[in-house]
Amino acid sequence: MEKQIRKANLRVTENSEENRTVQFVISTADKDRHGTVLNMKNWKLDNFNANPIVGYQHNVYGDSFLTSPDPDDILGVARAWVDGEELIGEVTFETADINPKADKIFKKVMNGTLKATSVGFVPIRNDKGTTGEKRGDTFYYHGQELLEFSIVNIPSNPKALKRGMEFTSMFIDEEVEIEKKEINEIVTDLTNENKSNNNLNIYEKLLTLKKLKH
Repeated sequence: MEKQIRKANLRVTENSEENRTVQFVISTADKDRHGTVLNMKNWKLDNFNANPIVGYQHNVYGDSFLTSPDPDDILGVARAWVDGEELIGEVTFETADINPKADKIFKKVMNGTLKATSVGFVPIRNDKGTTGEKRGDTFYYHGQELLEFSIVNIPSNPKALKRGMEFTSMFIDEEVEIEKKEINEIVTDLTNENKSNNNLNIYEKLLTLKKLKH
C-alpha cells in the first residue's frame, strides 16, 4: 500500500485540559513546500472514523524495520471531518494509567512543546487511473483516503496549526515501488549486522529506497 504523509500543526480548545481532547488542523488546501495540493473536497474518511488511529511519529503501521510495534504509540480515540478548506482531526488522549506515553505527549501538547501533526493517506485514483494532475509547477491530488494522523516532532508546511498556528508537510513519493529483493537485502542487513551499530546505515538505505523527502 502506498502511503503519503503530510505534516501539520494543532489547536487546543477551551476545555482541552479537562477532557483531554485536542483538535488539530491536519490538512489544508494550501500548496505545500513540495509543490502539491490536497483536495479538501474529496477526503475519504469513513474507514478512518470506523477505526480511528492517532499515533506518535507514524509508528502505527507495524512495518518498520527499525522499531518493534508498540501499542502505546496509539495515543487515544479520534475522529476526523472536513471544515471548509481544512481537514480537522480530534483526539482524546488516553490517561496515564492506560498509556503513560499518551499522557506525556498530551502534557507536552498542552505545554506547547509538541505542536505538529501529520496525516498518512493513500491517494484516490480517478476513472482514468491517475491520482491527480500537474498544472504548472504544482501537482493537484484528485482525493485522498485518510489512514491515520500522528503527533510528530518536526513539521514542514506553513498553514494549519493549533487552529491558528502554522501548517507543514512532508511526503513519501507516490510512484516509488520497493522491490522485494531490496526489502530482503535490508532484512539481511538487520539479521547479519550489529543492529545498534548499523541503524544509521540501514535507515539511509530505507530513505534511498522509499525516496523520503524532508
